[in-house]
Amino acid sequence: MKHFVLAALLALPLPALAETREDRVAAAAEYVELALDGFDMAAVIETMYQPILQQVAQGGQTLTEAQVGEIRQLYLDTFTDPMTALMRDQAQIMADIMTLGEITALRDFYATPEGKSVMAKLPQLTAAQQPGVMALVNDQMEGLMPQVLAIINGE
Repeated sequence: MKHFVLAALLALPLPALAETREDRVAAAAEYVELALDGFDMAAVIETMYQPILQQVAQGGQTLTEAQVGEIRQLYLDTFTDPMTALMRDQAQIMADIMTLGEITALRDFYATPEGKSVMAKLPQLTAAQQPGVMALVNDQMEGLMPQVLAIINGE
């Protein structure tokens, strides 16, 4: 009977606790490399300076194509390498908050044609949402900041 119970216990799937952090980091690193392979970093970076260009235009100033090109290049030069490094560091964070199964599912999805397509479209999604987010933040900031300062000052 003891042998039957031992055999039954050994036949059960290992729980998530049996996975190691190193296993999760390795799977997450594979996911990150897949994500970076299909990720248009330039498109993401371009969304970062668009609000500045919009503010300049709203202020009545017209920028030349050369000026916009210089701003674009400045942002690309400044942010491409650090953002790529941040994305690679994401493997460590993922390993701390996700299970191996979750990381593997993400990795496997982004390896599919649909997953690659989704990854390629994420910068467009970010760009489409950014004006709404910026407007929301700007609309709320005037009323929010006095409240934040009151909390900080113990009022």
